[in-house]
Amino acid sequence: MKNGKLPVPFHRTITGRVMVLTDDEQQDKGDRVHPFSQAYAEALNLPAEVYSGATYYSPLLDAWGRDLYDSVDVDLRPAALHLAIPAACNRPKRDVFFRLADWLGRVEPAAWYVDTGFLEAAKMFPGRPVIVDADSFLRGWPTGAHSFEWRDRLDKVVDEYADQSAARYDDAEPAVEMLAEYGLVALDTAGFVWRRESMRNALDPLSRERDGDRTLQVHGPDRGDLWDLKALLNEPMYTSVRPLARATARMLCAQSGIAPDDPAPADGHPVYELGYGACKAAVRAAIAPLVHAAHVREMEAFRLVALGKSFPELGEAVGNGA
Repeated sequence: MKNGKLPVPFHRTITGRVMVLTDDEQQDKGDRVHPFSQAYAEALNLPAEVYSGATYYSPLLDAWGRDLYDSVDVDLRPAALHLAIPAACNRPKRDVFFRLADWLGRVEPAAWYVDTGFLEAAKMFPGRPVIVDADSFLRGWPTGAHSFEWRDRLDKVVDEYADQSAARYDDAEPAVEMLAEYGLVALDTAGFVWRRESMRNALDPLSRERDGDRTLQVHGPDRGDLWDLKALLNEPMYTSVRPLARATARMLCAQSGIAPDDPAPADGHPVYELGYGACKAAVRAAIAPLVHAAHVREMEAFRLVALGKSFPELGEAVGNGA
């Protein structure tokens, strides 16, 4: 080691131990233990290849931790690794899926609607059933059959606010609108937990005990439930980033000699080459604070779920609502 640096690639574990990565490990990542799984095994004081049978091990926390680690900014990854310590705490983990479902379906949507300015929608979550078991999951999951009437009211509140936001802008700007909408493709990779395909894939096989096509026991939301949650929460994201995308598009149209009320230019017009990347950059800039805040909330939710601690009261953040 020279000047505190090793001349070879290495990984520092959560206890500070340095593990040197060999060339084979770098070349064949498929055979390597994921950094979060390695940290979880170390926190359990077990070898990574045998820790899955430990009394207090949770495959859900392991899968969630891996997905969270892969999704957050590189600078947040050390903090994500340290979540392995509460995950390994000495308590039974039978309730973690329903705790995760409660956070995903009740706590996080309220915070998300507050962050995006949809306050009336946020006020609809205090008073929702707390998910603690299979029965309350079926009654309380926001996109489930038992929540149909409530979901219908929520959609109307969200749509009304989104329409009010859109009304602030001149709809008679087809060129601006076309260019701004192109930039929204940047949202396809937004890393919110409820949008992550990787999270849906990780949770789905753990969500049910099945005998063929028959469900024997429900543990939490499956792939379909999470897909429906994505649809529930998408509109605030698009509403929150459109103003910056429109402002960027309007500036580019002015630079290209296109009046705001001109028809959208034909395919191949130079404004698209200029505007596609610029509007995507505007969207990424607009969504970045929301992504970071959501990841911080997710890390705190992981800690609380792993330790078995309660979530903050929703009414404190959003006010009492129906």
